Amino acid sequence: MDKVFIRGLKVDAVIGVYDWEKQVRQPLIFDLEMAWDIRLAAATDDLMHALNYQAITEFIERFVREQHFQLLESLLERLAEALRKEFGMPWLGIQVEKPAVVPQARAVGLYIERGDQPAGDKR
Repeated sequence: MDKVFIRGLKVDAVIGVYDWEKQVRQPLIFDLEMAWDIRLAAATDDLMHALNYQAITEFIERFVREQHFQLLESLLERLAEALRKEFGMPWLGIQVEKPAVVPQARAVGLYIERGDQPAGDKR
């Protein structure tokens, strides 16, 4: 299985448990790896058979804008579920960073994997 990836996707979100966080938009930075067999897209040179990263990017932006979560855990779990359902990918690895939230760190965040991991690819 091949992987399509998106790195450094910045989306502003209303997220957090503190009152001040619920009043402002904060940047979230997403990195995704998505399992997809690219052979048909490569053979036909047709976007219809590819995992369209522009459509995925727009889906993530819309999802994050329209949803309001307190925890990154909730956001990431729901987003992973929605992406797999919408695009039919068998496996997804997704990381989200929330920069400048803890003064001692550049960013905090999470990484999750959902679905059946491609054979021979153990992180």
